[in-house]
Amino acid sequence: MDRRQVVLITLGLWLATMAAFASLGGINSNHLPELWYLAYVACVPISGVPLSLILLAGIRQLQARSLTARWVRLAPLLLAIVVAQAAADQWSYELMRMAFGRKPTGEYMRALALNATIYIWLFAIQALIFELIAAMDQATRNASNAAEAREAARAAQLEALRNELNPHMLFNTFNGLSSLVLAGRNAEAEMLLERLSLYMRACLEGADAALVPLAEEIELIEAYLAIESVRFARTPDVRIDCPDDLTEAAVPRLILQPLVENALKYAVHPSRGAASVTVRAARESGRLRLTVEDTGTGAGAVPAGTGRGLSIVSRRLETLFGTDASVKAGRDETGFRVDMLMPLSGATVEPGIRLR
Repeated sequence: MDRRQVVLITLGLWLATMAAFASLGGINSNHLPELWYLAYVACVPISGVPLSLILLAGIRQLQARSLTARWVRLAPLLLAIVVAQAAADQWSYELMRMAFGRKPTGEYMRALALNATIYIWLFAIQALIFELIAAMDQATRNASNAAEAREAARAAQLEALRNELNPHMLFNTFNGLSSLVLAGRNAEAEMLLERLSLYMRACLEGADAALVPLAEEIELIEAYLAIESVRFARTPDVRIDCPDDLTEAAVPRLILQPLVENALKYAVHPSRGAASVTVRAARESGRLRLTVEDTGTGAGAVPAGTGRGLSIVSRRLETLFGTDASVKAGRDETGFRVDMLMPLSGATVEPGIRLR
């Protein structure tokens, strides 16, 4: 429970009790309460506040138990607190009367029973308020823990999905590296290793980020294309169309690379350079649309081998954005096309950034 909140509630209840007692004293005497009575009223919280805190400590101590089990154990404590406050109240009442030259009432047991009737309601209300605050705190903690657990699960799922991508790309690259070495093309193999190290460093530097600026994602594609240019001794025809005001749009890391890789593998390379790939970013109704399309396949079904990469991309978008994102893929008149639609966030206008 919040300490400040508990203190304010406790003081508020006892100030209200003092005001009620002072009003009753005025009503009973048909005039303003006498000085001795006001002194007695001022003494009421001296024992009441500590006893309220004892009640709070008991509720906190038993918080882990069920409501029924908690109140079975709280009931004796509540009764003891009520009796203690009733006795302290009557003692201070008689003490103030004598201190101001008045005779004791002598009605100790009757007054004690009356005080206990009053205070059992007061402390019961306090206990219920403390229970309500504790329940609200527990609900907040449970919601926070659940949110943290969901976020941890989501992060683990994203990491697992992303880790599926790198081995796929590395396998192809090492195959190409092996071919270069066997063919005695050592200079090209060395250049491939150098560019691969640059690519992997770029991936690792942002490994903790689920979302990155679109400009960084495009830089990764360019690093990947540099590797491909060494593997195939020619630069793939990949065109990137990204407006300046979308370069800082937040996108999932490595969301474009597997799609570009599929387009190169199943469209550009088989056509021996006659096909091209276009990566395009655009706004659409306040959302971000990313498109990867090639011109190397014709009408027909999805080419074999693209299903796994598309599945990973789709699952990553669903994990990050839920129903706010979608993926559509298929052939059109010129080739194969993948459209991704996702929330547009983090976009700022930076006219100085130009991407090829």
